[in-house]
Amino acid sequence: MRSDSLVCFAGNDWWLHNPLTEKQWTRYLARQGWTVLFVNSIGVGFPGMSSPYMLRRLLRKIRSLSYWLKKDEGVWVLTPLLLPLWSVAWIRRMNVFLVTLQVRYAMKRAGMKPGIFWAGLPTAGLLRRHIPHRKCVYYVQDDYPSYSSFDHQMFMRIHDDHDEMLRVADVVICASIGLAEREAKIARHVEYIPQGVNPVFLNAALDDRAEVPEKLRGIPRPIIGYWGSLESLHDRDTVLALAKKHPEWSFVFFGRKMADVSELEALPNVHYPGFLPIEEIPRHGVHFDVGFISFKQTDYTMYGCPIKFREYLALGLPVVAPHIIEVERAYEGEGLTALSVDEFSERMREAMETDSAERRRHRRALVAAETWDASSERVRTVLEQLEDQD
Repeated sequence: MRSDSLVCFAGNDWWLHNPLTEKQWTRYLARQGWTVLFVNSIGVGFPGMSSPYMLRRLLRKIRSLSYWLKKDEGVWVLTPLLLPLWSVAWIRRMNVFLVTLQVRYAMKRAGMKPGIFWAGLPTAGLLRRHIPHRKCVYYVQDDYPSYSSFDHQMFMRIHDDHDEMLRVADVVICASIGLAEREAKIARHVEYIPQGVNPVFLNAALDDRAEVPEKLRGIPRPIIGYWGSLESLHDRDTVLALAKKHPEWSFVFFGRKMADVSELEALPNVHYPGFLPIEEIPRHGVHFDVGFISFKQTDYTMYGCPIKFREYLALGLPVVAPHIIEVERAYEGEGLTALSVDEFSERMREAMETDSAERRRHRRALVAAETWDASSERVRTVLEQLEDQD
């Protein structure tokens, strides 16, 4: 008999981030009658003390902690108190003890029966033996082993934690083609379920270009555009070289600046107009000539599944990106990738020369059925089949 109960150790924070994958999926499950405990990210390491945004991140986490345990949209949400330093053995043990107490209390408060244990981070696997459950799911949304290349000391245990979860999970759900193919070499059951597309992108009029939004006025076409986080993965060197190589192109990046872009902003054809609420992105994005995924080329990005890839396609945009397996293979004939500045230049020129209203409608059609509800239903099917195995 199914319990329809899920304890989700998420890879993000319910209160602090945009409605990302696990939040979308769990609130859908709650609407379908599941009892869900969403445990805000317990982290995999501690953010670098040298980061100029360290204080901001700490303050945001304190705000999340102030809610501790609260029900929202039918989902029980817990922000556990812990020390986010998982590479130190005694702190790991203390965190397991503290988080176990808090999660067990939250489960009792929610009236939950043992059901499915969901690990959205490798470190969540440390709690697997301590939280009552019947089946275990591991959600792989990033190339976790590559984290150690950012800070080996801080993330030195993540590879072992990741491999352990691949071996013990009843199902491993992967966010990208590259991850699914790689993890299938270890995991016994892998499902590929990419992120869904927000309706604001699918419902936007593709030909609504008559009125130029204020933040784009005065910026000459063609526009090589981007929206999203502007952090350490933002490839400032490639953008700088492209902007200098093509002064006739405008490069526009919407998002909060979490990295130093002063050198880029000094160029007349590079623009950082600031953050846009998701509802405002489509009416700006339809004016782009190319959707640019301006990430650095790393193993982390190569195996990832940038959510903006499908958002770009939903707005009919041609997409140019670094070598990302998902971009290259998800939709044959769509998604141009490059490694060097010269290759990026060629791919962007090709994208603009081959674009048309018909191609834009075709790109929209490719992702029209890939809504959040559709991907959530796929997850629900996997979970219900898993519980039915007992």
